[in-house]
Amino acid sequence: MTCAISMVFLNTTLLPIALPTIERQLLVTPVTLQWIINSYLLATAVFVIAGGRLGDLFGHRRFFCMGMIVYACASISGGLAQTGWWLILSRGIQGMGGAMMSPAAMSILIHAFPLKQRGKAIGIMVAIASLFLSIGPFIGGLFTELFSWRWSFWCNLPIATLGIILTMKSVPKSKKLDEKFDFIGFITTSIGLFCLTLALMQGKSWGWSSPIILALFFFAVVFILAARFLDRFAQEPFFDFNLFKNPIFISGTTLIFCSQFVLMITVFWPIFFQKVLGFSPIDAGLYTALATIPLIIVAPLSGTINDHFGPRLPIVIGFSLAIFCFLWFFLFSRSHDIHLLVPALLAFGSGIAFVMTPASTTTLGSVPKNKTGVATGMYNMIRFTGATIGVAILGALQYNIQQDAFGKFLKANRLTNKLDPSLYDGYLADLPTSVEAMEKLTPPIANLVKSSLYEATALAFSWTNLLAGAVAMVALIVGAVFFKSAARK
Repeated sequence: MTCAISMVFLNTTLLPIALPTIERQLLVTPVTLQWIINSYLLATAVFVIAGGRLGDLFGHRRFFCMGMIVYACASISGGLAQTGWWLILSRGIQGMGGAMMSPAAMSILIHAFPLKQRGKAIGIMVAIASLFLSIGPFIGGLFTELFSWRWSFWCNLPIATLGIILTMKSVPKSKKLDEKFDFIGFITTSIGLFCLTLALMQGKSWGWSSPIILALFFFAVVFILAARFLDRFAQEPFFDFNLFKNPIFISGTTLIFCSQFVLMITVFWPIFFQKVLGFSPIDAGLYTALATIPLIIVAPLSGTINDHFGPRLPIVIGFSLAIFCFLWFFLFSRSHDIHLLVPALLAFGSGIAFVMTPASTTTLGSVPKNKTGVATGMYNMIRFTGATIGVAILGALQYNIQQDAFGKFLKANRLTNKLDPSLYDGYLADLPTSVEAMEKLTPPIANLVKSSLYEATALAFSWTNLLAGAVAMVALIVGAVFFKSAARK
């Protein structure tokens, strides 16, 4: 089970380091890059509840191994990808495999150990997986710079193979449950989430007021409302909306949604480090890893504070550190000095570690025991949905501000005001058309265009961090106000 969770954790931080190289080699757009990340998150969000329920119906060992095989095959496909859409499809299938593995892995562990040893067993698994999460950025940079970004996919094969062999040898066959699967709830919820994500991701490209974007937002609302209406007719609802009547559950899921939303800012850090600060993939991976190292140290401390003082204190500390991080980035990212940004990186990793444990334990502990299974599935679905929407909104803001600012900077100078910004905005990714257009300019004008592009990218990055800070502020208020009763208990 540790093989599975470690592989999932590793892939969370491994690929973002390679995105600038993928953009350059496959000649993809920034929106396509965001889809490479988001297809994985969206597929996981859509299928994670289904993965848990189908694991109950077909047997956890069998479904876990199936998930491992799907993940491994998708990794092979991703490593062989020749186009952006090929890579997006492979990542989506990877997400499906992860959604099949993760719930089954937790169920297998729970049934394999007696009650007094479960906490220790899960703690060991998460500790090892967190180590993979921490070294992911460095390994991704190492593969990208010294070998190929494709090894970021192929490295999953030995881990998956080992996991399948160990599972078949050590895990007994699981019992199957004779229950029905809520296909209607699954379909309506999935379509609603997909329409919402597609509208947010493609709003800039297709036009926010275009008929197709408006139709996508409309269908997102319709299908989510349909899921809410139809869940009352299901014997075992796919998404039990009645759990939101519990104030602790709804505030806890709001916190985890916001946490995953702001966590997706880390997708844009390696791009900023490489494109604007000029770092190599290895150096970008090392600095990104600074934000994950505190997780190993702070997570146990967060659990101890939660046990002694309740969830509110660590949650307030965590989101306060996150807000500090984003404000620091907003103020100093345009200075182009990486040493100034180190305090923000360390604060972010510590803040997220403070939030995760108390938010999850308090939220899931607030529901009745007979609802724990569906509550866990909903919790994970909301967690990945927060990540999906985070990539979509933060990416749209980064892309929009960068393009608008670059155009304004060029128009503000008499030497560049007649240039077409679209000819040069791919220069930082070394896109051939943009590089060729830049080489046609005289050196003084080319330098002006380059400086405008660097400044526009840094400005967009600053405002993207500020938006993440605003979301963290909302979460801080929710945690301080609505977790007050939980702290007293």
